[in-house]
Amino acid sequence: MEQDQTQEKDQVLIARDNESGKIGAVTGMNDDGTPKMSDVKSAKLSDLVKFNIRQNPLEAFMSNFLRQCKNPSMFSFFKVDADNYEKEAPVMGEMLKDPETHKSMLEDREVKPSDEISETQKNKPVDESKIDWAELKERWGVDKEQLEKSGDLREMLFNRKSALVTITTDVGGKVQQVDARLSFQTDEQGKVNLVPHLIRKYPNLNEEYNGYKFTDEDKENLRTTGNLGKVVDLVDKSTGEVIPSYVSIDRYTHEMYHFPASTLEINDTIGKTKLSNQEIEFLKTGMAIPNKEIIGKNGKTYHATLQVSAERRGVEFVPKQRTQKTTQKNENKQEQKAGEAEKTEKRSTWITKDGGIKRLKQWNKIPLTEQQQNDYVSGNVAKLDQMVDDKGKPCTVYLYFNKEKQRPETSLDDPRIATKITPSNESKTQLAVNNDGKTQEATKGVREPLDKGQTEPKNDEQQKQQRKPKGPKL
Repeated sequence: MEQDQTQEKDQVLIARDNESGKIGAVTGMNDDGTPKMSDVKSAKLSDLVKFNIRQNPLEAFMSNFLRQCKNPSMFSFFKVDADNYEKEAPVMGEMLKDPETHKSMLEDREVKPSDEISETQKNKPVDESKIDWAELKERWGVDKEQLEKSGDLREMLFNRKSALVTITTDVGGKVQQVDARLSFQTDEQGKVNLVPHLIRKYPNLNEEYNGYKFTDEDKENLRTTGNLGKVVDLVDKSTGEVIPSYVSIDRYTHEMYHFPASTLEINDTIGKTKLSNQEIEFLKTGMAIPNKEIIGKNGKTYHATLQVSAERRGVEFVPKQRTQKTTQKNENKQEQKAGEAEKTEKRSTWITKDGGIKRLKQWNKIPLTEQQQNDYVSGNVAKLDQMVDDKGKPCTVYLYFNKEKQRPETSLDDPRIATKITPSNESKTQLAVNNDGKTQEATKGVREPLDKGQTEPKNDEQQKQQRKPKGPKL
């Protein structure tokens, strides 16, 4: 039990330059890709690069180092428990002055780059042979061929999420269709399970997130880019440890994501474009590189905004900035302004900037006469006798501007006639029968659509239809 607890502790790295014999505790990386080191006796533990034993101790540091350093074998690396650093580090430093003599004692502490890190292992894809496609089809309605065709399967096999897809799920015994992003998760037995990421309510950014309070600028960044745009200190809820982290929101499902800044890995090449050390360091701050010219593997050149995404756990191409919709009401002043702007935009469809009624030149794609336009724009009722019903028959409707609803409305009755007087609309019966499928006694046997103003059979043929005898023929 004591051994298990020890294995949960953090570790730090001590490096040895095999050519110069220089020894130091690793605090980061220099611009040339070599490890940045401090004296093992005086280095502060807070300045060192820490790793959890459950993680590959070189995943965050060595992947970049091996790609950038021309001769990675120049250095040797050794693990030391962080909570025992003050005692172990000086001893380790002394032994590393003569590594051959102390080889047997250093062997179990050495981290070999060739064994510990490789691109193939780091990006090890999901084992597709462990996926039960028949089960996924039956339970979720997920089709392998559709995922392959859309390109989503490749994303999922490389431990990323699909785009939004429609799946079926059983909710309370009722099968429903919902939109979700999908990912794979391998359990301890090696079985690959499907994880649906359903669309959630937009998070309340006024609340603290793992001990961090979002500023107004933070909220705006998350809404417009999906990324916070900087590294912030988050509190691990289980341990209380403060961890510098990146924070992002899934633009489609609204899930919040974060991951430690110390585990970030940035490939120095995108397509055929190589990033400079300065650009890589800038990206590590969480800020975006806008309008970066990228040469794709196909040779085509395009421009994109690059930024670290916690959702993808690496650098992404940020979509064009657009304010994401949120279902929260009155979250802050910015959302209230956005809501007011949206209402104004909707009103502007029917009214002018100075609050007047906008002129309509057509209604239901049928042109209005100059007189009808003038009647409507002046706030009066326009009689539209050139309209047609759903059956293509001419009819009459009345068009007017509803001041309470701030939009145009139509009526079968002339709204200018007092409600105490029974309206006699020439198209009322016609529209009720032709458009709404209703019947009335005088014409219920007529098979043809009613004409404008028609309330009874119009000819002998329709009279015969209306008088069709009931009961079986003799």
